[in-house]
Amino acid sequence: MKNSKGRKQLSISVGYLPRLFLIALLSAASVSVWAQTKTVSGTVVDQTGETIIGANALVAGTTNGTITDIDGNFSLSSVPEDGTL
Repeated sequence: MKNSKGRKQLSISVGYLPRLFLIALLSAASVSVWAQTKTVSGTVVDQTGETIIGANALVAGTTNGTITDIDGNFSLSSVPEDGTL
């Protein structure tokens, strides 16, 4: 379509916006599925069943870790689904 000066005009149809919204929504959903993580918690004990105070709990291959409390308990967030402690 041309305007009064003979230049081409850009026209956007109304059907364009719902498509753009759908693409943005699906893109956001795919990112959240791709980056699924979980929180892992537990208690560290020795061979006799006594809790270990101050033991390190670390996700293998990362710097994501924590230490156990006075009862040997720990809680670690942002652990990948296939992560190893």
